[in-house]
Amino acid sequence: MEKRALQGKLGRRQFAGTAAAAAGVSLIATPVLALEPSKGQGSCESIGPLSLPEGAAFTPGVFVDQRARKPIYLPGMNAGLAGYAVSEVLFWTDIMMEHAMFMSLLMPGDHLRGPRSEARQFQIVFARHFLSARDGGYRDDGLSWLLSSTRASVLPFIEYKRRMQRAQEAGTLRSLVWPLFFDHIAREAERFAARLELLANGSAALQRDEVSAFWTTIMADHLEFVAHLLDPQERALVADANARAEQLYQAHTQRVGSGQLASMADEVIDFKTAAEQGIETGQIKSIIDPSLADHILREAVRFSDEIQRAQ
Repeated sequence: MEKRALQGKLGRRQFAGTAAAAAGVSLIATPVLALEPSKGQGSCESIGPLSLPEGAAFTPGVFVDQRARKPIYLPGMNAGLAGYAVSEVLFWTDIMMEHAMFMSLLMPGDHLRGPRSEARQFQIVFARHFLSARDGGYRDDGLSWLLSSTRASVLPFIEYKRRMQRAQEAGTLRSLVWPLFFDHIAREAERFAARLELLANGSAALQRDEVSAFWTTIMADHLEFVAHLLDPQERALVADANARAEQLYQAHTQRVGSGQLASMADEVIDFKTAAEQGIETGQIKSIIDPSLADHILREAVRFSDEIQRAQ
């Protein structure tokens, strides 16, 4: 595994269960032990990050960009199909795990125990796919099971997200999740499922128009989420986030060149990096959890990478 160390702060050790890592827990042998959420004293339900054993990807052509708190898995310069496929599965299953975590966090109370439990189960499912991708040494001709099994889990997760979105919009679900957030994370899962199908057919290519159309709206949504989660007194930052979101929405409706898209991606990365640091240090007032700030930063890095690789 190649490793790109670009001003990284914290690796996966921040999120891994040290006891599980020290014991060398095997997901396949003892999945319950490996993925069992830790419960604090007096706690009856855990909805935070899962404790995963540490490790490096064994498939050649996968490298780690360390500009965020957690690793960002990307294909290396000379990656073959396996490197592209495994890096994509690692990146997006990590994101899917966090989608499930965010939904469980935003569904408090006994009346939401059912949908919250569904979200928690998806978190465990994608943790298993993540570890299977990371800990297996895959070759170009041995990807079928990884891609098909992962996609088989993504499809019901899409259905769950869309079902929750419809219920929230209809007023039958009273969660703290915006309908746009449900739609946003469903679009990401739908795109992941489509990418898995392409990779299964032997294609890792990225089309510039598709990359632009997908990521400009995703980045714009992120900035609007940030604007709505900042303290109302952070007026300048709220205005800045909304203005940047509008630029990205405009880029979505117009044909923007690769160079301009790359510059926009870099600007979003800088904005999100500064926001994450400000949130962590308390210099920015918000209700943004640092894990959410890190989540959207990692996606911005992925946007930048895909723009550079798109044809």
